[in-house]
This record gives sequence, structure tokens and C-alpha cells, in this order.
Amino acid sequence: MLSAIFRVYTFFLGFLYPAYASYKAIESDATDDDTQWLTYWVVYSMMMIFESVADSFVFWIPGYRFAKCAFIFWLASPRFKGAIVLYEKVFKDALRHAEPVIDSISHALAKGDINTARKELGKHVDVDKLQKFGSDAFEKTMSAAAEASKRAKEGIAAANAGGNAKKD
Repeated sequence: MLSAIFRVYTFFLGFLYPAYASYKAIESDATDDDTQWLTYWVVYSMMMIFESVADSFVFWIPGYRFAKCAFIFWLASPRFKGAIVLYEKVFKDALRHAEPVIDSISHALAKGDINTARKELGKHVDVDKLQKFGSDAFEKTMSAAAEASKRAKEGIAAANAGGNAKKD
């Protein structure tokens, strides 16, 4: 029962409140709140990536859901600005270091070029290890990323074409 309560609070603290606060930040003229919420989403995404990898281990830790709920509160709180603190101390340098690789892979996937993306990833990650942990998942992820990128590109082109037609 207590676990279910923490799940609801974590959902509220992790998604609903930050999404609404992000909306408010977008609509306001101030930029400091934009920075806070963009930083929150970056840090929260990193946390979710870590949690998905460590999923089978962390949920067995007693009090994990309570600790996660408290951690998300700290991240999202405008008073504590935990996401900004964690970003500055942990993620900023790591992301700057990985930025060229991520950009290169993203660019290849945006063009639908899975082979180039795989080669670039292979320069920096042991792809064989990734495939051992789930070659089907790896292939599906790469294909889905390429397909989503292709659809987004087509959607943007269609939207631009529709916008130009209305102007004529």
C-alpha cells in the first residue's frame, strides 16, 4: 500500500508538476525558470536511463521508492534547485564530453543511416556487449530511432509545405 502511495507521489512530482511548471516557464517572459525546467528534464532523463539499466537491482532496496520520491522532490523544487546542482556537479562535463558523439549519431539517425550511426557508436561503446545484453532490442532501438527521425523530418517538410501553400 505504501509503495502505491509513493508511486502516485513520484508520478506527480516527477511528471505532472514539472510539466505544468515547464508550461508556465514557456509562457513567462523570465528565462531563469526556463533554465531550471530544461535542466530538470535533462537530469530526470538521465535518472530514468540509469533506473532502466539498474531496474532489477534498485527496486529490491528497502525504502527505494521513498528515497526516489524524496530525490525527485529535491530535483524539482524551485527552492532547492536540485536539478541545477546535480547538472552542474555531475552531468555538465560528461555531456560536453559526449556531445560530439551524440550529435554525430543523431545526425546519422536523422538521415536514416543506421550503419553510420552503428559505426560511430562502435567507436565509443562496446557494441558486442550491447548486443549480448539484447541484440534484438539494440536493432529495434536503432531502427525505431531511424524511423522516428524519418517521420519527424517528413512531418516538418509537410508542415512547411502546408504553411507555404497558405501564404501563396
